[in-house]
Amino acid sequence: MIGRSTLFASILTLTAGISLVGAIASMSGNDNRRPRAAPPIEPPTPVLLAQANDRALPIGDRIGAVGLVEPSSQEMQIGTHASGKVAQVFVEPGASVKRDQPLFALDSQVAEAVLAQRRGDLAAAQARLALARARVPGLRAEVEAAQTAVDATRAEQDEGIDLVRAASGLNSGATITAREITRRQNYLRTAEANHKKARARLAIARANLSLLDETEGVGASIAVELAGLHQARQAVTRAEIDLEQRTVRAPADSSVLQVNLRPGEFAQAGALEQALMVLGRTEPMHVRIDIDEADIPRYSPGAVATGSVRGRAQHRLKLNFVRVEPLVVTKRALSGQKTERSDTRILQVVYEIEPGSPAVFIGQQIDIFIESEHEPDKDRNFVSYNHRKQ
Repeated sequence: MIGRSTLFASILTLTAGISLVGAIASMSGNDNRRPRAAPPIEPPTPVLLAQANDRALPIGDRIGAVGLVEPSSQEMQIGTHASGKVAQVFVEPGASVKRDQPLFALDSQVAEAVLAQRRGDLAAAQARLALARARVPGLRAEVEAAQTAVDATRAEQDEGIDLVRAASGLNSGATITAREITRRQNYLRTAEANHKKARARLAIARANLSLLDETEGVGASIAVELAGLHQARQAVTRAEIDLEQRTVRAPADSSVLQVNLRPGEFAQAGALEQALMVLGRTEPMHVRIDIDEADIPRYSPGAVATGSVRGRAQHRLKLNFVRVEPLVVTKRALSGQKTERSDTRILQVVYEIEPGSPAVFIGQQIDIFIESEHEPDKDRNFVSYNHRKQ
């Protein structure tokens, strides 16, 4: 029994040794290494910036930064003055538009009704003014009639004065009775009262005429009607402007970059977190470069710069200096790197992409390499430099 167990153990040991030798032989025969996989996106590579003597600059003499492609006009955030339902959208993303070309229109039924009402008010104001002016000939005739009545009553008054004077020279009872003297005195008093009444009517007629007469200045009533007419015209102009503003138009020749509204949706007036439309002039394109505050002393306005498209590092963008934004601001466009601080302040520099460079899109991030200065320029006034460039 013991001999059989020893034989079985020897057989297992021999079998294990043979399997081990076969495995080693198989591994040595298939020692073909797997090919290295290429990265899905080619990492950016430093660009050698040539100086005047065609020598490439060392890596330490370049400023590395991130640039954001933007329109040369910057992004124009399109909104609306009035809130309302979108009735029609006239453009699509990528379309080229001219200045004052309609972009979209809001529902205008209420604005059209208000305009019709204001035009009716204007017509009524014009009619009231015409009616007031039409009364002038009649009022002039009333003045003439009142003046005639004054003249007639003055004559009666003069007649009464003569009669009373004649009676006062006669002896009562001999040549004239007392009754006749009293009658003549009463006639004079009646004539005087009629004359005063006629003069009052003449004053009223002249006052009524002066309210509407425009021969010696604008009368008060005409001035009121003219003011009402002017107010009605202003109301019509305001209603026309409100109706016109229901159609939003392009502020300048540009391209439609983004459309964020559809017919039937409600468009909110005012500044929105997401603009209703985004426009921009894409010929040429600009790159807004964020230079870290630690690299600002090494930057000189107008320095040579070139860009590298992410994913195609071998494609270079030729850049021409445009301007420096003189205000250093807090960094907003973060790249997501762990070493990046959110409290970093940056200097923004704008370069123009030369025609013929590889195609890029608005909002695309590119890697920027800028030639730095060993000796910083003593003239660090970026504002005056931009002024000289203009």
